[in-house]
Formats: sequence, structure tokens, C-alpha cells
Amino acid sequence: MSLMMSLMPTRTLIAIVLTCLTLRAETLVFPGKDWQKAENAASAGFSTQRLLALTPLLQSLDTSAMLLVSHGRVVYEYGDLAKVSYIASCRKSILAMLYGNYVASGQIQLNKTLREMKFDDVGGLLPKELDATVENLITARSGVYHPPSYLGDAQDSAPPRGSQKPGTYYLYNNWDFNAAGAAFEKMTGKNVYDALQSDLAIPLGMQDFDRSLQKKEGDVKRSIILAYPMHFSTRDMARIGYLMLREGNWNGRQLIPRDWAKHIVSLVTPVYDMNPPAWKEYAQGSL
Repeated sequence: MSLMMSLMPTRTLIAIVLTCLTLRAETLVFPGKDWQKAENAASAGFSTQRLLALTPLLQSLDTSAMLLVSHGRVVYEYGDLAKVSYIASCRKSILAMLYGNYVASGQIQLNKTLREMKFDDVGGLLPKELDATVENLITARSGVYHPPSYLGDAQDSAPPRGSQKPGTYYLYNNWDFNAAGAAFEKMTGKNVYDALQSDLAIPLGMQDFDRSLQKKEGDVKRSIILAYPMHFSTRDMARIGYLMLREGNWNGRQLIPRDWAKHIVSLVTPVYDMNPPAWKEYAQGSL
């Protein structure tokens, strides 16, 4: 499980984006105001018949749109590509992307602890929990099992608070993901959404990004550390995917340091070390 994948969704997104890339770098193009279209599916190495067979499948699913891009050109599209969707779990991977420039500049120190950043929460954090580092947060290995402000994680399977040493136990834990956003803001002095706009949306030329839609959510009675859901269209999500396939480079401009773009998709937690234990049963083929 990579750093980026540890922050990826566990359920189907409303907007589905697929981007395809091969080693023929000289044929790559980047979208300007809009995505270019391939002459036809066959010219891009795809079967027209098989792509058309996707349509009834997508119609049967709760899917608003899908975009297939190869070498920077659209090969297949379905639905309303401009429709803006609520993005919950993918927000974590996008935050991982945002971290890159600030880690490189030294503004974000991955070994900094919650104690050093003066983190607190409803009812207080345990001394052992305050030993967790920023790196522990972004890899979902903090050992902090405080109730999150925002549901939709594996909190029901969390071990007792204070039972796990930070950095040793993976759990899909929204408290970690939310705190990773708060840590970003503490160390950079930037609002997550402002950084999203200046560091990604504008340089990528997103067509449908609306800063006013980006708002934090959560129950402050459970946790004062709020979640940062995001809103994107399918065609703008495709730009994010294409950027990562290019290792952070966008038409000659390195928006994310290449080493960081490679790092956040490298292995951190093998599937058999994931929790809850059902993941282990899945890995062993018993599910």
C-alpha cells in the first residue's frame, strides 16, 4: 500500500476517470482549454467495439461520467464530464500531492510530532498519541484512534487508544487524514483549498474548479479537526491523473517534485499488514 494509495477511496466514486500512458513519450500532448480527441479508438490502440460495450455497463451503475485518455487525447467519454462531484476519499491522495513542494522547501517536516505542532482535540490526546509524526499521519499509521469529525473509515475496527506505537499499525483512519490536512495548514500557513487552487487547479488549467464550493465539514463535538472534502468534475480529475502519470510534470513544468510524485505511489504498507484483519483474509484468497 503506497502513501498515495493509503489515502485512496475504498468505495466507488461517482465520477470515474481513467488515463492511459505508454512509453512513447514523444506522442504525448497536454490539454489546453479542453482535452483534444483522438482520431478514433483504433488509432490509439483500443477496440471501438469493446469501448462501446462500456456504455450499458456505466448506465447500470451510479456513475455520472467517465473519461478515457491516452497520450493526452480523449478516446472514450460517457456522461456529463463537466458535472462537479463531491470527492471524499480521493481528497487524501490530492493532499499527498500538495505536500510535495512544501516537503522539498523544508516548510513541511515529515518527522515533526503532534506534540511539537501543539495538536489537541476534544477530551485531549494521550502522551503516546502526541508522539505521532506527520509521516505517520499521511501513511495512516499514527496510532491515534480519537473519534474523527467525519465518518466513513475503519474506526469501528480501531484498537484501544494508546495500544499501538505510532508508525507500527496501519488503519484506514479519518482522524489521520483530517489531521494531515491540519498539519499542512499549520506548517505552510496556507489553507488547504487555497493551495489546491494555486498549486494545482490554476496551473493545470482546470475547467470547472470553483473555490467557493470547497468547504470543510465535520462534527466538532466529536473532533475539532475537520475534514476537507473536495469538488471536481470528471474532466478536471483526468488532469490530476494525467499529472501523476507524468510524475508531476505538466507540459514541461514540474508542478510536483518528481521524487515526491514517485515516492507517494511507492509501497508503504503491504496488503497483508493492513487492518482490519479482513484485508488479510482477502490477500489469502479466502474472501
